Amino acid sequence: MNLENPARILLAEDFSAVGQLSTTAALPLLSTFKVPLAILPSSLLSTQSEGFGTPISLSTTEWATKTLEHWKLAGIQLSGSLIGYFAEQQFGELLLSKVTVSQRLTLLDPVMADNGCFYPAITSSHVKILQKLLARSLFCTPNLTEACFLLNQPYVAQPTEKQLTDWLQRLQEKQLKGGKTVITGITLAEQTGCVWLEGGQLQFAMYPNLAGHFYGSGDVFAALLFGLLWQKVPWSTAIKLATFFLHDSLKSQVQLTDIQRRFGIELGPLLVKIENFLVEKADNHNN
Repeated sequence: MNLENPARILLAEDFSAVGQLSTTAALPLLSTFKVPLAILPSSLLSTQSEGFGTPISLSTTEWATKTLEHWKLAGIQLSGSLIGYFAEQQFGELLLSKVTVSQRLTLLDPVMADNGCFYPAITSSHVKILQKLLARSLFCTPNLTEACFLLNQPYVAQPTEKQLTDWLQRLQEKQLKGGKTVITGITLAEQTGCVWLEGGQLQFAMYPNLAGHFYGSGDVFAALLFGLLWQKVPWSTAIKLATFFLHDSLKSQVQLTDIQRRFGIELGPLLVKIENFLVEKADNHNN
């Protein structure tokens, strides 16, 4: 290990100039988890894409291409990646050229759709790039719609446990050997949470539904999960903790109006909880 120039984790998702979403949410979270980062914004946005009208967007693909070249010349190595939203297929193709199977700690958050519909500017050809990135990922965090689209099948709003088990198995077969997927945003019996497989059996992390829409919650979950995995927390435990941390943060947002929620999740209290968790984890390790 090169202590002077350690390998870094590529963080590739959009950067919103206002609010705490995508990169601006992931950066403080991952930094608190002590993840060494190399940040590659997939686009620059004046605001997030919901709630503020059409944002002003600046393509970063040309800059990102040259940045990766500069990193190579500077000896900056990438040992893994957290990949989130990108609107330009050209940026996705750039990632495909740089994310290799040797980057074992690679988490793909295939942000492209929800409630059976693609997000604006996303098309079926975008799915093909994400499917190729899935094949290079060790971890994946699709919501229900994204899981269906990655499998080239119609969206099912209320899947059975058998269907969920089948989809998770099929997604994991498309990942690197030993790859794991968790499907987020599952709603069952007035509870919302995640499902994944452990020993071939379907597992659940569910909490009571909270009223309203919470912008950026998927971004925060992916960053929490990555940070916990970086800290060598086991897969199932990491999912349970990430779900708990996220739900606990969202509870404090319930009283806010939708206009206030546009700015994303308030991260201050969550960062304190992570710090406390890491201190407790270190204490348990030393005892």
